[in-house]
Amino acid sequence: MGPSSHYFARSPQAARRPHEFEVKVRGEIFRFMTDSGVFSRGRLDPGTRLLLSQIALPERGLLLDWGAGYGPIGICLARLCPQAQVVLAEVNERAVDLCHENLRLNRVTNAEVLAGDAHEVLGSQTFDLIATNPPIRAGKKAVLALFEDAASRLNRGGSFWFVARTRQGAKTLARSAADYFEEVELQDIHSGYRLYRAWGQSRGGP
Repeated sequence: MGPSSHYFARSPQAARRPHEFEVKVRGEIFRFMTDSGVFSRGRLDPGTRLLLSQIALPERGLLLDWGAGYGPIGICLARLCPQAQVVLAEVNERAVDLCHENLRLNRVTNAEVLAGDAHEVLGSQTFDLIATNPPIRAGKKAVLALFEDAASRLNRGGSFWFVARTRQGAKTLARSAADYFEEVELQDIHSGYRLYRAWGQSRGGP
């Protein structure tokens, strides 16, 4: 398994190379500890940065960071939406440890981390907002399974936000997402990435 794709493995084998960085998101400073074997070591990747800059922040509710990595989406949402409760779901065991550490670094108390495959560990939970930078390198089948499950977990009035690189098939993914959601709307394009918001469960299915 190559270095570009092992971040979605359950137990990454790459040698440890911890790295801490700071980033400003919507006027607030966040600190994150990252490591090898985890997506986007050492920086906030452009797709996640775009998502966090544009996502509509709810005042309250139950929010989900699907495939949390070391936790930037969920932790930023938790800090920026202090009356909400946030769940971070992540299969990579090294990333799960980093999520816990980064919750402490950023003094976030309104969030919890669930370790394991999201389809399994979330049980029957439903959410008011789901956000993800999906694991494109895991393959289209995995991403479509994420879309299908996310659509079934949205509460009435909830929204699903996802970001993808244009040259990695973002427009095709958006068309596929329309099989699972009633509406899929492009929100922004920046630095080669496209951000989409989807809502409502499709009646027809794929």
